[in-house]
Amino acid sequence: MDKHHIAIIGCGYIGTEVAALWSKKGYHITATTRHTERLTELSHVAQKSVILKGIDEEEMAPLISANKTLLITVAADNSDHYESAYLHTAQLLRHLALQMDMPRRLIYTSSTSVYGDHKGQWVDEGSELLAESDQAKILMEAERIYLSLQELGWHVTILRLAEIYGPGREFSHKVKEMKGYSIPGSGDQYTNMAHQADIVAAIDYSLRHHLEGVFNIADDDHQTRKELYHMICHKYHLPEPKWDPTLTEIRGGNKRVSNHKIKGEGFVFRHPHRQLDYTTTA
Repeated sequence: MDKHHIAIIGCGYIGTEVAALWSKKGYHITATTRHTERLTELSHVAQKSVILKGIDEEEMAPLISANKTLLITVAADNSDHYESAYLHTAQLLRHLALQMDMPRRLIYTSSTSVYGDHKGQWVDEGSELLAESDQAKILMEAERIYLSLQELGWHVTILRLAEIYGPGREFSHKVKEMKGYSIPGSGDQYTNMAHQADIVAAIDYSLRHHLEGVFNIADDDHQTRKELYHMICHKYHLPEPKWDPTLTEIRGGNKRVSNHKIKGEGFVFRHPHRQLDYTTTA
């Protein structure tokens, strides 16, 4: 392998942007997707794009043998698919790692939802994981399996992503979609978010600087959801959403996620503060 070969497993919203960046840098990118209709799009950002319909040894083994780095950015279509998307992928990779004896670099995008409810307190990478939902428990187990690859000589980075916003995930669109509906909860929970551009940059930084271990990717702002939505409504002249404390809050617990660890490694956020009209920024 003359060039640095990288496979992006689950090349979706984040993976596609990473593929475009790495291709420009001269890496050889293999992008995988479950959806045939995305092959044309991926062909513009990757040297090779393949369908990876299921979790199968015959499909995954060649990706490990042909690439020095694996970026796992799989996403479940819905809560029912968490086990197949996250846990089964991790289990298969460990199974193949044991068989193949080919240590690789692995970067995996997890979620800050694994922290669960800390009653509004700060959490960092050493904080207890209190999430109780079945989906969060699956993410925790997937993290554990990926970290266990270090015992086999793999270099593993886990990036716990806060709620993602960016192109196609505009704040104003979220609020408009809520018109006429009551939002569960009181809106008093702190928000933890990260701009798409910062997530892409953090993935690239992790590769270039050989980061290993667990890192949070969240910006510096932690308004309550009610405060954030008020700012959005004021900026875009939208009606304020209605909150219903009798409905169960759907977010993953109340906490403020610290980003100090990755900053300590020299990473600088491009959007440390919420960009309510980010489409006008670089």
